[in-house]
Amino acid sequence: MSTPSSHSENRQPAASDRVIPPVTTHERLVVALVTLLQFAVIMGFTMVMALGPDFATSLGIPLDHLGYIVGSYPLAAAVGTLLWTRHADRFDRRWAVLGFLFGAALCHLIASFATDFETLLAARMLGGLFGGPAAATALAIVIDVVPGVRRGRAMGLVMGAFSVASVLGLPFALWLSQGFGWQAPFRAVALLALLVCGLLAWILPPIRGHLDNPETRLRSRKGTTILNILAQPDHRLGLALIATAMFSNFLVIPNLASYLLFNLGLPREDLGGLYMIGGGLSLVGMQLTGRLCDRYGCVWPGTITCLMTALVGWAFLLHSPGPSLIWIGFGAYMLFSSARRVTQNTLNSFIPADHERAAFTSTQSAVQHLSSAAGSYVGAGLLVSTPSGALEGMPLLVAVLMIALVIQPLQILWLSRRLARR
Repeated sequence: MSTPSSHSENRQPAASDRVIPPVTTHERLVVALVTLLQFAVIMGFTMVMALGPDFATSLGIPLDHLGYIVGSYPLAAAVGTLLWTRHADRFDRRWAVLGFLFGAALCHLIASFATDFETLLAARMLGGLFGGPAAATALAIVIDVVPGVRRGRAMGLVMGAFSVASVLGLPFALWLSQGFGWQAPFRAVALLALLVCGLLAWILPPIRGHLDNPETRLRSRKGTTILNILAQPDHRLGLALIATAMFSNFLVIPNLASYLLFNLGLPREDLGGLYMIGGGLSLVGMQLTGRLCDRYGCVWPGTITCLMTALVGWAFLLHSPGPSLIWIGFGAYMLFSSARRVTQNTLNSFIPADHERAAFTSTQSAVQHLSSAAGSYVGAGLLVSTPSGALEGMPLLVAVLMIALVIQPLQILWLSRRLARR
């Protein structure tokens, strides 16, 4: 079964058009499988953020170097997606995503045998080369299959894989690391990715509507270059929005575990439960925000979630909350920070035409990963770890975070108005 696409369904619906038809079985199946795939990819990326103190202690890596380990993956993922962009729309998306996910699984296995900072860094970069194109192609599949009037909800579900990783994956990874060594979570994620590959090969139908449609076949086979993407104003605006969002996200996230443990004094055994609570709240926020985007558009949900992220981040990261407030502050930050990304990705999904969807999502993924790496490296550069492990330099980091969060609502408004005029 192939999946046709229609550019008319890809326009951003006006308020008067927002009648949401029933979801088809085929659509549910594809979104569920892509969400599972994204869970495997996200676990491979995010687990090092929570496991950082564990493998840093084992391998003798300074805590203020963890940002470099975290940033190496998105940097390599950006390179991988940029190399893939020209060819992304030339193939059945099903086989493309299978190949990249299989490669990522092998790289996670290799990482579990790292013996020092350099070998772990190399393994993570190799994993990013495969993981980046896998995630980008999966996002193109969702845009292919789901019509515009339901896309906010679908994006909320797919991006909810991040929250599920926080609720279930990261606590389980922390438990594995504590009981069996830091290598165990890497091997578990490799096994998970291989199992997902088997499910996708067995269940996921071919995704080749961009090749079967006579109107888009020739342009798809010709390919879309990065220069073609960057030459279009709407595309540049969408990429700038994602860049600002991911930079602000990764200023903070790679350093959260160390901040919680060594600055706020959170017991190590509570870290898994904290990520579980934060991930659960993120999942709720993403689903609600996706539905709000479908019903009312992306502008006001995006504005509110950005400003609330700024407010909570300022209070949580600068004012050393007490033991009970740590849970509230962390949960609120995860909720609003995750919800704002749904509005941004939903809005961006209306930008590309059928024949350039995978090329656009690959370019977007590259920008996303480069911005994540930049945020990780800037965060690592702004912070210094004391002999006790506590991080100094948080006020300057928070100041940069506030600037980035205030810019994003303006970007959302500008892009939304341009798309409405198309």
